[in-house]
Amino acid sequence: MREAIGSETIFKAVLFFTLIFAAFITVAITYNKAYKMKNEAMFILEKYEGVNEQSINIINNFLKKNGYNTQGVCESDEVGVASLTESNTNNGNGKDKYFYCLKTTSKNNRNYVTVKVFFKFSIPVFGDIVTFKITGETKGIRAS
Repeated sequence: MREAIGSETIFKAVLFFTLIFAAFITVAITYNKAYKMKNEAMFILEKYEGVNEQSINIINNFLKKNGYNTQGVCESDEVGVASLTESNTNNGNGKDKYFYCLKTTSKNNRNYVTVKVFFKFSIPVFGDIVTFKITGETKGIRAS
């Protein structure tokens, strides 16, 4: 009887650590995809010299093409893109959901754009558990 209890406990421990490992791999893969989206958005903003209609359209097309569909909340000092089919930006209000957020700051006659994208940790049975955000800032863009 002593060995049966030990085997059951070991089986539960192995199952638990297998689930933890699977969750870790899922988060790592999803984070990697969102990180790639953020880096490409920053590259496009640097190439097209800031936030304008052309750069928003190119970012939207890239995100659509790569299957990005996660939304999150933008703060009041950021602008958010609510639709990947239009180049409109809306001021964030801390409530509405956007695909990504942009914030422009000026320092020393240079503009810096902070890009925020989102990724979710979800489990098929339980649904979306947590939404994380990834932020990055472009290199200095010449202010016009």
